[in-house]
Amino acid sequence: MADPFSSDQSNNPDLRLYQPGYDGLHRTDVRAELPKQALSSFDYERFRAFIQERIGLDVTEDRKMIMARALAEGMQTSMSNTLDEFYRFLTLSSNTSPVWDQLVSALTVGETYFFRNTAHFDALAKEILPRILADREHLSRRVRIWSAGCATGEEPYSVAILLSELIPNLDSWNISIFATDINREALQKARDGLYGAWSFRGVERRIQETYFRLNSERQYAIAEKIKRMVTFGYFNLVSDPYPSLANNTNAMDVILCRNVTIYFRAEVTQRVLSNFYRCLTPGGWLVPGAAEPNMLYYNEFEPCNFPGAVIYQRTVTPKVKPTFVPFAPPAIVQPVVVPAPVPAPMVKLAPLPKPPAPRDAYELALELLQAGKADEALVKLYEKLDQDATFVPTYFTLGKIFANKGNLEEAQSWCERAIKKDKLDPEPYFTLSMVYQQNGLNEMAMESLKKAIYLDRNFVMAHYNLAHLYQAENDFVAARKELQNVLRLLEGKPKDMTVPEGDGLVVGRLVELVQEQLGTDTKK
Repeated sequence: MADPFSSDQSNNPDLRLYQPGYDGLHRTDVRAELPKQALSSFDYERFRAFIQERIGLDVTEDRKMIMARALAEGMQTSMSNTLDEFYRFLTLSSNTSPVWDQLVSALTVGETYFFRNTAHFDALAKEILPRILADREHLSRRVRIWSAGCATGEEPYSVAILLSELIPNLDSWNISIFATDINREALQKARDGLYGAWSFRGVERRIQETYFRLNSERQYAIAEKIKRMVTFGYFNLVSDPYPSLANNTNAMDVILCRNVTIYFRAEVTQRVLSNFYRCLTPGGWLVPGAAEPNMLYYNEFEPCNFPGAVIYQRTVTPKVKPTFVPFAPPAIVQPVVVPAPVPAPMVKLAPLPKPPAPRDAYELALELLQAGKADEALVKLYEKLDQDATFVPTYFTLGKIFANKGNLEEAQSWCERAIKKDKLDPEPYFTLSMVYQQNGLNEMAMESLKKAIYLDRNFVMAHYNLAHLYQAENDFVAARKELQNVLRLLEGKPKDMTVPEGDGLVVGRLVELVQEQLGTDTKK
């Protein structure tokens, strides 16, 4: 093997990481020297807190120099003269602005390669995925996987290749691989699907020759059939709502989140893992990185040991957390002297207050859903059905819960019952459309969304989801029209207002998503 440090290797694009100026952050480009930006303790702490609040990243003390460099880059891009000026600029910028993208890119490590950590992929290939496929072979033939923190795409594409190797009749299955990240630069590279030789270290040559082709620029382009298996999207694990039927984060069989939570503080990590637990179907799997926090953070899961890896499973029935009752020694009983009774004066008692009226079961169910307690919400919804079988929202809310759990047959049944009771209510058509979409029935999903919009022209999420379906059908003119409808309907609404049927999505975040997809400049 040639010495990577020898002078005749200096022009090799795949060995640029050994050159001067490479800072260990970007494996795809060598960055020019920037003026060093000194950080006082005050500036470090306020930027650290602000960045954590916005995107969840905790820039610890050992990465202070990385933050200094990232802020220096941001000051140049935003033409800010001082850190105070740059701080004000960031507070007025949305998370989709180019400066935020640049900041995220500088603070997150995008280094990855195909089939990284072979122990994880061996467990997936030999144990986990074969079990899932065997269970679904004669049932739904549906598999849902989420790569949370996908960087430049090597991880989700590796999963897609693995599935294509395991399933001989791939076209007869409904495979969904959802890949997300907060680094938009990395996401664009992932969508392009072009890689250098360095991304294939440790990969057997047969895989490289079968699923990639070398183009004229000496880059390896991933096969179109593999590329089509993966859907990429921006997602913030700290601020975006999940699990959610609306953003495709529900009913996952496998979630890979490797070397992501190492950037989060303990309380954020705990919240993210709890959300992942609810995103998984019963029996689903969470694959963390080798450097993730200790097992105390995974106490809702069952740890499973595989050769060289620990992977966590959501049990079919929730784990019961033991309650600790401290041992108390027997009390020493002292004799009690009872005084002679003294007659009490006559007191006129005030009338007892009337007990509060019982809360509506449907309202209680919505509150439980908001708190992430879906099973308790089901109990209240069934209670509401017993009280009033004509109340249509109960039916389509049941449909949404079952869809989030991955029980699409039950979800479809409840939505259809809602429509049968009231054909003019748009919401069951909306939920039914997402059930169809997760079953791979895009045409039926589009028809349901069009019915929902016909019944309610101001149904924001119906327009938004219809735009996504048009994009999937490569009808970009119709998709753009629907996205513009979303912006028109949200105009003037408070940014922190919750979008109906958005599962916690707020107006400001939806506007950012739409503007990003339209390619408009969101800088104010």
